[in-house]
Amino acid sequence: MTPEPQAHEGHVVIGDVRTVGGPEEAGKPTLKYVWYPGSQQLILWLPRPGHQGYGELAVSRDGEVIERVAVMSRLNGSVQIIWDTLTWAPGEYLIAITHAEGWRHEIDLRKLEAGVAPPEPEPVVVVEEAPRGPIVYRDGFGNVVPDLDLEIREGVRRKLASTFGQRLEYEGNFRAGTIIYIDGDTRIPFYHEMCGGEMKFSIDVPAVEHWVAATGMPLSRRDEIIGFVARRVRQEQASSWRYEITGRTIDFY
Repeated sequence: MTPEPQAHEGHVVIGDVRTVGGPEEAGKPTLKYVWYPGSQQLILWLPRPGHQGYGELAVSRDGEVIERVAVMSRLNGSVQIIWDTLTWAPGEYLIAITHAEGWRHEIDLRKLEAGVAPPEPEPVVVVEEAPRGPIVYRDGFGNVVPDLDLEIREGVRRKLASTFGQRLEYEGNFRAGTIIYIDGDTRIPFYHEMCGGEMKFSIDVPAVEHWVAATGMPLSRRDEIIGFVARRVRQEQASSWRYEITGRTIDFY
């Protein structure tokens, strides 16, 4: 029998993400890291569909290549690539993705030792309501969020104010943030992030095996709650897009 791969519970820290030798319109990948005890994933979204000229994908640890495959063989859909990083040993990692036009994407990563805390996340957007006039939104550094975000969020606020029972609240902005499911005293956060290519953005949902621990809700309500989040986000934020629900995400196209 083939022995089970050794598990390494340390977190993955995403470093520099860059496109080397390419034009500005080539874009850069978007990444998200999801961690639960005994389970972790690194999710990458290409800025354009994988069949549009992408060639080889290579993952190196401390300078030694541990994976080298064709990009098309690793795609989940048209732009998404997923790694199970639980078996990745601690060290410095580099993901390189080549393109037929001669440029490449590069992503620096670090896998930490088990028990080492990852760096604190960047400050999230907070909300301040002015005594008079419109609501003012500021980020963690005190900078005012652009007016477009204000208009979108104010529209959502008005809709939420008139909604009873199940509803959603939004923290952050379109690029990244949290969608909070609310039903009475229940509040469940779902993290989301803007993607590239055909996928517009993706909402993380706890897998079946982690649902109860992550949300405090019975597994029998998982499909109902995830379905409500998908439908309501489409209604309130993305009426012209379609969504697909997977085991770990709600993806909007």
